[in-house]
Amino acid sequence: MRIRTLAFFACLIPGAIAHAQTTGIGIKGGIQASTAKAILIRTLPIPGATAGVYVPWGVAPKVELQPELLVSTLGTTWMEPDGDVNTERSVYIQVPLTLKYFLSNCFNLAGGYQFGKPVAAQVSGTEGSMSTLDRYKNLDMGFVGGFGMDFQHGIDLSLRAYSAMTRFHGDDDALFAKNRSIQVTVGYRVHQFRTSMVRKRRR
Repeated sequence: MRIRTLAFFACLIPGAIAHAQTTGIGIKGGIQASTAKAILIRTLPIPGATAGVYVPWGVAPKVELQPELLVSTLGTTWMEPDGDVNTERSVYIQVPLTLKYFLSNCFNLAGGYQFGKPVAAQVSGTEGSMSTLDRYKNLDMGFVGGFGMDFQHGIDLSLRAYSAMTRFHGDDDALFAKNRSIQVTVGYRVHQFRTSMVRKRRR
């Protein structure tokens, strides 16, 4: 059921492109800090990155619906009670779906929901490194929100936070660890479909 939900939201991107008169497409990338919210154990953030494509889709005056398809690195540093320190890193394919409300011509507030599927995970520490992907749940879900500035020349800047509602270790009945991240991204709208349609009509 969750895999079908993820596939549905991934299909929103090509679906939005079909409404060429009201949308565009861009590429984006940036840095982020991620950690895990857990009980009974201390965690520390680690650096990461995110990159992918986004489709800003104007659905009403001052409002855009923006589906995205991203590859992101998440993870955290675990501070064990006995003093051991382990760092766990993961790679996710993420599909955020946000609604952006413009307070001015460029400044906007954004909020929505995000789905993610883990494709790689590894923990490293004093005893070496090992894959932990088999421990991960197939789908990570949670809320995403922040603010941004979208400029007329095609550059989009955003600051966004993500808070998962589901634990990422499927066999975890003690820590209930959930992904957390904050990211700063720069995007560029490589094509504005509305502009293209207007030019064609003028010809």
